[in-house]
Amino acid sequence: MRTSLSVQLALRFLKSKRYGALAKFISIATTSGICVGVCALILGLSAMNGFEKELNNRVLSLIPAGEIKAYDSDGFHNFEQDIETIRKTPRVTAVSPVISINGAFSSGTQFAPAAVMGIDLENEGKVIKLENFMNCRITVLNNDDELPKVILGNGIAKKLNLKTGDEINLSSINAEVANNGLSSVTVNTFRIAGIFKTGGQIDGNLAFINIESAKEISGLSHPNTFHIGVDSMLEAREIINEATAYVRDAHEVSVWMDTQGKLYSDIHMVRTIMYIAMILVIAVSCFNIVSNLIMAVSEKRHEIAILMTMGASKKLIVRSFTLMGIFSAVRGCIYGTILGCLLSYFTPYVTSHFKQWFGIELLNEDIYFINYVPSQLQVFDVVIVVFCAILMSFLASVYPAKRASKIQPAQELNI
Repeated sequence: MRTSLSVQLALRFLKSKRYGALAKFISIATTSGICVGVCALILGLSAMNGFEKELNNRVLSLIPAGEIKAYDSDGFHNFEQDIETIRKTPRVTAVSPVISINGAFSSGTQFAPAAVMGIDLENEGKVIKLENFMNCRITVLNNDDELPKVILGNGIAKKLNLKTGDEINLSSINAEVANNGLSSVTVNTFRIAGIFKTGGQIDGNLAFINIESAKEISGLSHPNTFHIGVDSMLEAREIINEATAYVRDAHEVSVWMDTQGKLYSDIHMVRTIMYIAMILVIAVSCFNIVSNLIMAVSEKRHEIAILMTMGASKKLIVRSFTLMGIFSAVRGCIYGTILGCLLSYFTPYVTSHFKQWFGIELLNEDIYFINYVPSQLQVFDVVIVVFCAILMSFLASVYPAKRASKIQPAQELNI
């Protein structure tokens, strides 16, 4: 019954027409500030979730969790045994032998350096999701034509002005000749069987060919690299280190964090900074609750004194004014949540058409892996944001509420 009365009193005080102009302005500013803070935080966190999702689905789809490069320039001599050893390591999901070649593609007078991966068509798809961003099936790399085939990154194809079906030259060093002390560059002609596009720098420096073609042009008879897939990308380093402990010819071990970890860390750093910044915005708005309630207490001193003479306890007064502050915050949270969710939903569409509508390019996809701001709304983030806003509002409401309970009825009613 008392709780019901405190709620009724809080709502009555909020709707009171005797509120002064300044008090009304502060009340509106408080609600608006909480609304903006909640909206901005939901929108920002959704954008960070979107970037992380795109990073996982795009960049990490074409990058193995870990790579092992051979100590010997001839590659892994016991590669079958090494693969079996790595595959038995706990939490390793797949292993694929690869011949990695550094070379340069050319067409006419144009050149484009690239890392060419000679892949095992059966096992590579288990490590990385190649076909998600290709305009062809990976099986097109089978040597069933007079010319070996290559799948180019969109950046290379764009730079050389080539398309699927065109011929392209690859200049690389043949290992058999280089080991004899006579460095010699060999030129091989490929037919473009497909193009992949993920956005970012990967498209401009990566290409895939069949491992058999890679053996012919490199002079290697054994793979010089292993691509490894694991069940947890965040724990890739520990898993890869354990997997390579028994590989004798392992020379250089790297994980995806060495190349793309900075981008992943930046996303989480921005998320943390956004949490701090937006919570501070909400905190400032919540401090307005203190000013608003203090003014409300000053204006309602006479009414409070009357309630206390009628038997209202100090606890009832505290609860009433605390609820008054919380209701203001809840109203701001409701508006902010609705606005933030709507903006998060429409952000990818609006930003993807920004250049078309306004002629402004928000993100350069040649540098970043997307040209728009992604968004992924998560219920957990919304709940945390709203909970923090209401909690800070509650804490901000306690002091004015206690101050209201200390009013002396005899002094206030002694006219």
